[in-house]
Formats: sequence, structure tokens, C-alpha cells
Amino acid sequence: MSEILKVGVIYRGGRDQALEEIASDEDRWRFEYFEEGEIFGKPAALRADFQAVFFPYDDVPARSEILRSTFPAAEFIGYWNPARSDASVRGNGPIPILSLPEDLPLARLLLHKIAILCANRSEQAAMRGRADDLRVFFDAFINLMESSVNLNDRKPAMSSLLEKILSRLRAEECLIYLCGDAGFTMQRVYGTAHIRDIDIFEQQANSTILDRVLKSGMAYVDNDLSFEIRIPFSTESAWIRSIMCLPLTHRGQKIGVLEVLNKACGPFSDEDRIFMEKLVRPFGVAIHTIRMFDDAERLTITDDLTKLYNYRYLMQYLEAEVKRCLRYKKKVSLLFIDVDGFKRINDTYGHLVGSLALAEMGQVLRKIVRETDVVGRYGGDEFVIVLPETPLNGALIIAERIRKKVEDHEFFAKDLSIHLTVSLGIANCPKHTLIAEGLIKKADAAMYRAKELSKNSIKVAV
Repeated sequence: MSEILKVGVIYRGGRDQALEEIASDEDRWRFEYFEEGEIFGKPAALRADFQAVFFPYDDVPARSEILRSTFPAAEFIGYWNPARSDASVRGNGPIPILSLPEDLPLARLLLHKIAILCANRSEQAAMRGRADDLRVFFDAFINLMESSVNLNDRKPAMSSLLEKILSRLRAEECLIYLCGDAGFTMQRVYGTAHIRDIDIFEQQANSTILDRVLKSGMAYVDNDLSFEIRIPFSTESAWIRSIMCLPLTHRGQKIGVLEVLNKACGPFSDEDRIFMEKLVRPFGVAIHTIRMFDDAERLTITDDLTKLYNYRYLMQYLEAEVKRCLRYKKKVSLLFIDVDGFKRINDTYGHLVGSLALAEMGQVLRKIVRETDVVGRYGGDEFVIVLPETPLNGALIIAERIRKKVEDHEFFAKDLSIHLTVSLGIANCPKHTLIAEGLIKKADAAMYRAKELSKNSIKVAV
């Protein structure tokens, strides 16, 4: 038994030598002594952490109420010493009564039995806790699997599951990284978004850890991490203090890594790791199922060339976002982007090079904007980006970031290095229009003004 038994001894007139002998011959229990008047002579402090209590046998019924209120978790053992008393008592009731030192072996046996009983109770409580945990997470996984059918329900269901993990582990952040088509290249797909600018940690330190976990197939725990995230344009910073990563697999295939950051109270324990290892298999099944639905839907809502959203999905999303914007008095902005002089690329290098450049342009745009922004191919060399909950000045900042990034980017297609620029038009709801089609028309018209005036520039709708 690994836990130490805490034993109280109430004495009258002096400590009993037999009980002191028991206290000294075992390292599995720890004795603490109380003079009788300290317990029975005045209101006693609650001592809920004692598992066994020896008390001088007298009138048990009269004292039992005080004993149980003072030591509510303890088993009680009465004792008396014939050398100190003229009485002859022997208990046959629920509380054992020992004659010391005659019953010293029995006292030891009782303590061992109490220790075993306490250990069993602790294990039963732990098992009940683990069963409750598994029941909660089983229900969460069922909800996730049921939600995987609907695109709009998947992320909320996954977020709910990740939040339950944080609550169970008392941690700050939970993230899921999944392998891309290239195998070991991983991308963050889900997260609880409690730590600001987590991208900085990913770029400077986390990718190495993720690669190690994925390649080794072994859990990784580091409770001595000290990585500071310096938040740009701010005096604030965040710290990554502890980390636990586990590989995600499905039918023997490595599909990603589940990561938990910053245990709130102390280090990640072996018990934390063992608990999470029980979850990674159903996580693998759930993610595989979600991916199958994603792949099926991707065929209907994405553009084959750029892998961005297609015109059909863009218009559906934009109409829903405009309605939400008006209902909740939010703002939504739209960027209409056209590649300058793209016909020259096709005429000079051929349509294959042009297609490769457009595909790369799509990925450049996707990497610049936020996860919540929707990037789509409108048609030909035209792209649209929907910026939810973004005012006009915020859209201008993003547009300039895109213009500069494209201007500086070197596009590679069939061993050719190509430089491109874009012209951008911006429209905002409710400032410029109250309908989705109107946003497209206003931003398109602003883009054409930018192209006519100077190209490689930005204009706002009027």
C-alpha cells in the first residue's frame, strides 16, 4: 500500500507505551496524539484526514457522537490497560475494545485491515471518477460523430470536446494538428484559442515537437518548458510552461497530433497521460469520419485548381453572413481581387504555367488572412475574400497586407520565376449596401477603378 495511514491516539494521564511501540515499528502509518480533554473537554476542531483513532475506553455511546463529528472518516478502536484500571471490560459491539499490551498483535492487525479498507475505498473512488470521465467523453464523442454530417456543426462539437479535455486536465489550451497530403507536414485544424498568438510558438518551437511525436508514435510530456510568446505591438507576453502531445492514428496510419498546453496546477502527471491515451483512439476514428465528410463536401464547394471555395459556396456563405450582419448589427467586408495582366502570363508561357500561378496565388491569399475569413475563386483570375465582423478600416489593413505580400512573392511554375501584382476593391455592409449581390458589385467596381488608375492598388467602393 502506497498511502500512509493517519492514526490518532487519544490518551488519558499519559501515552500508552504499547501504542507508541506500534507507532515506531511501521512506516506505513503516522501517529498523532491528543490529550483526552483536547477532544472531549471542549469543542474540537474537525480532523477529517484521520483514518483510524484509538481512544480510552469508557462510556462508548456517550463519546461516539463527539468522536464521529471530530474524526468523520476514521475507524475507531477503544483501548484500556489493566495495569491502570480496576475495571475489566471487553467490547463485543461494533467498536473493538483492546486490552493493552495483551492485544498488541490484534491492534497491528486492525491497523493493517483499516489501511487495506482505505486503499480499497480510494481505488473505488478513483474507478468511479474514471468511469464518470469516460461517460462524459463517450457522450461528447457520440455528439461529435453525429455532428460530423453537418459542416456547420462540426467545429462547435469539436470545440466542446476540447473544452471538456481542458476542464478535466485543468489546462489552458488544447490543439489538434493533422497531416496534410505531403505526409509529415502538419497544420493546426482545431483549437480552443485561449492563448494569444499561438502561431509564434508553432513557428519557433512547436513544429519540432510535433514532428518528433508523429514520427516516434510516442507520447511526449515536458513540464519544464519556458517559452515566451512576445505579442506583437504589445507589452504583453504569454508563456508556454508545460506541454503534453499524443500521436493520433487510425488503423495504423499516422494522421496527426493532439496537444495540451499549460497545466494550471502543477505538472502533467502520468495519470493525465494515461487518461489521454485512452482518448486518442476514438479521436482518430472521429477525425477520420469528419475527413471523409470533408472530402465529399469539398468536391461540391471547392475550386479544383486553387482548392479555395468556389463561386457557388461563396455566394451562399456571403448571403448568410450579410443576413447575420444585419440581424446582429455587425459589419462584414468583402475584397474583390484581380491579378494584373494575367492574360500576358497565359500568352507568354502557356495556360499550364498560368494555372500553376493561379493555384499558388490561392495559397498565398489563404495564408495571409485569418482562419475565420473565407477565401474563394470567383472565376478566371478573380478572387473574393469575405471578412466577417470586419469594419472598413480593418479591411483596408488586410487588403494592403495582401497587395504587398503578392508584390513581394516569387511565383514558381515549371521552373519559371514570375512576379505578379493584384488590384483590390473593398466594399462593406452596411456602409455600402445591404445585400450580398450588392457587395460583390460594389467591390468589383472599386477593383476596376484601381486597375484603370494604376494597377497594384486598392480602392474603396463609393
